[in-house]
Amino acid sequence: MPTNLFKISDWIYIVPLALIGFALGVYGFMGCTDCSAVTSGVRGAAPTGFVAAATHTLSLVKAVGNFPLDRVHWPLFVAQIIMPALAFVSVFKLVLQNIRRDARVLFARRLKNHTIVCGLGDTGRQIVESFRDQHMPVVVIALNVSTPDATACERRGVAVLEGDAGQASMLKLAGLKRAASLVIACGSDGTNLEIGMRARDVLAQVRGRSVKILPELRSDWLYDLVKAQNTGAIGSDQAEFQLFNLNANAARHVLRSRFFLRAVPEAMPQPHILFAGFGRVAAEILVRAARCNFAIPGQKVSATVLDEKGAASIAAAQEACADISQIADIEFQPCEFTADDSSWQAAAIAALQKRPPLAVVIAVQQDDIALNTAMRFRKLLDGLGFFATPIFVRVREQHRLGAFLSQLEAQSLFRERLVPFGGLALLTSPAALLDQSLDSLARAAHDVWLRSNAHSESSAAMPWEKLAEFHKQSNRGLADYIPVRLGCCGLRLVNEPGPLVTLDSAQVEKLAALEHWRWYLELYSMGWRHAESRDDFLKLHNRLVDWADLPKGTKDYNREMARLLPQIAAAAGMCIRRDHILFADAMGGGTVVVPEPGIQLVIAFDPRDPQAFLRALAAQRLGAKIWARLEAGASPRLFRQQSGDPLEIETFLCEEEWTVLRAQGVAA
Repeated sequence: MPTNLFKISDWIYIVPLALIGFALGVYGFMGCTDCSAVTSGVRGAAPTGFVAAATHTLSLVKAVGNFPLDRVHWPLFVAQIIMPALAFVSVFKLVLQNIRRDARVLFARRLKNHTIVCGLGDTGRQIVESFRDQHMPVVVIALNVSTPDATACERRGVAVLEGDAGQASMLKLAGLKRAASLVIACGSDGTNLEIGMRARDVLAQVRGRSVKILPELRSDWLYDLVKAQNTGAIGSDQAEFQLFNLNANAARHVLRSRFFLRAVPEAMPQPHILFAGFGRVAAEILVRAARCNFAIPGQKVSATVLDEKGAASIAAAQEACADISQIADIEFQPCEFTADDSSWQAAAIAALQKRPPLAVVIAVQQDDIALNTAMRFRKLLDGLGFFATPIFVRVREQHRLGAFLSQLEAQSLFRERLVPFGGLALLTSPAALLDQSLDSLARAAHDVWLRSNAHSESSAAMPWEKLAEFHKQSNRGLADYIPVRLGCCGLRLVNEPGPLVTLDSAQVEKLAALEHWRWYLELYSMGWRHAESRDDFLKLHNRLVDWADLPKGTKDYNREMARLLPQIAAAAGMCIRRDHILFADAMGGGTVVVPEPGIQLVIAFDPRDPQAFLRALAAQRLGAKIWARLEAGASPRLFRQQSGDPLEIETFLCEEEWTVLRAQGVAA
């Protein structure tokens, strides 16, 4: 029997009516002198007692009363109408609810290209909400359909099936063979993986169709373990597995922002990130930044960590990367962040003055404290003249408040001065969970490699669907790194088709060396070491050496893969363009020639120069990207927008970057 028969709004009129009907019935029976029992029809008996009167009143639910509307019997007349009416409404709603539920179950069996969500915890419920907000069809499998979360899902038109998602019959009932994706968030990592593999077995009978299976892994150690195994594939031709971990997804969301995807010449100052709070999300950001965004030979990312645990907080990073201190320079400062205590600000100011950060990441536990800390950091940065330095603040539930504060801190030119990230609603949206851009590029890279190594005996020489998770993650790492190494060569990856560019020998050499270094850092941080002979079981590899020490055959292989980057981009529906950089202060007359196909026009300007600013705005209307330099101490009032069109800022260059860019002759 469902416990959600009536809505809260229903009780507003049901309860008062029931009380009125019951009270009138009791009053009428106790004062009635010509009726003894509503069912006997005997009149002329003595007045009824309270218990008997209450019993007779409840009997009116059977619609057996026959009292006239007169001065004596009017309470019973009203009661004999109210009580059966309420009973009828209850039965009608029960039948209607069961019919609607059965109809949704039947509807679920007829759905196609829908998403099945297993589990209705915090993550599962939010996934349902996010998918329904995008008007995407969803079916839910839950152990208990009488919970408030199940009721809320049903009110949004979602079929909620009661049963064990680990049973093949339940998966079939939810339409697994016709679904587009299966998201498993039952709260237990083992259960999630088990359901995913049982779904894979069910799909083994299906031909010509592939379903994406997304098990949630909350335990970081298990997530890292599954990613690191390279001996067997979880998925199949019909079941494509894509593990998701909300901490890892939040970190990647931050590092895909334009502040971290920027050209980093070798002569650049050491990139630096300041962390306030250092849990698993912050550790993921640092490890990924070291492995990918700033994986440049001869240059390590540095970090200042302000956390109450001090140096002990590195344990969170060591879970993701045992040798994090070898691939990143980390400095710790004990700091405790609370809503009312500002004693940490002295340590923060000292850290900011010692080494200006590329970005500040706030990752403390509670949302309100995180936002409070972020606002205080914004004032500290502005006081030191770092107006363009972004603050990324982790908020789990209060994302709307974070977005509101972000708007308050935005300037006309520097819009992303405070960026909330990590909200559950954003991390569980269809765009985040079913994002195909990374896997499309990773799959394209693997397919191109496979065509060139069809006869290889490597464990990676198999189709993407049968690839071990270790090799899939390696391809995803390669795909994530493509924009970074292209940026180091004056190139960029554009998410639209375009002409194939031809890379010259110097670009090929640099791209090959950069990818080898990324691969080196990835394996080294996962515990692999150099040895004369390769042994995958012992994590030993004979190619874990510097680029200069690689054998000629291995270098040639890396060069060939670098030459194929335009084909990889094209296979993923993208293209590579060359940056044609012009400095606005050197543009005579402000005229800009639209570059030929395959060229991306980039205008670098100092917004304090009015003429350079206007030239940059004019060039932007031709499709140019804009780089703006902001020096410490400059007033943000000078950066008021002078155009009705929104500025599309590519990145902000500090004085050192600006100088390096000119000295290297990158500008055309």
